[in-house]
Amino acid sequence: MSADNGIYILKTLSTTLGDKGGRSRHTDPCPVYRVAEAQAIDNFDFYEREQPYNIGAYLKEVWGDSPIFLSESEAWAYAGDLSRGCSILEYGTSLIETDYIFYGS
Repeated sequence: MSADNGIYILKTLSTTLGDKGGRSRHTDPCPVYRVAEAQAIDNFDFYEREQPYNIGAYLKEVWGDSPIFLSESEAWAYAGDLSRGCSILEYGTSLIETDYIFYGS
């Protein structure tokens, strides 16, 4: 039986960044990264191609609980930590690059 899972780093854009005091400030779009273990990642391509009106809900469902990283290297380090907790990781770790702005970001 297949695990059909992987660790996926999602690169999106953000126009709002938080400071250490918890306050938000608006900024020009800049890349941010979220990391999650997911199964059936081919659903991402399906939603992009066949149901683009659902892609935001899908992103929120898969990556909505992820911490936000401001650098790709921090996201890769977190993904490495996350992968060590997986007994089976069929598809390894991958980066998904988009120009989407994550809902609420």
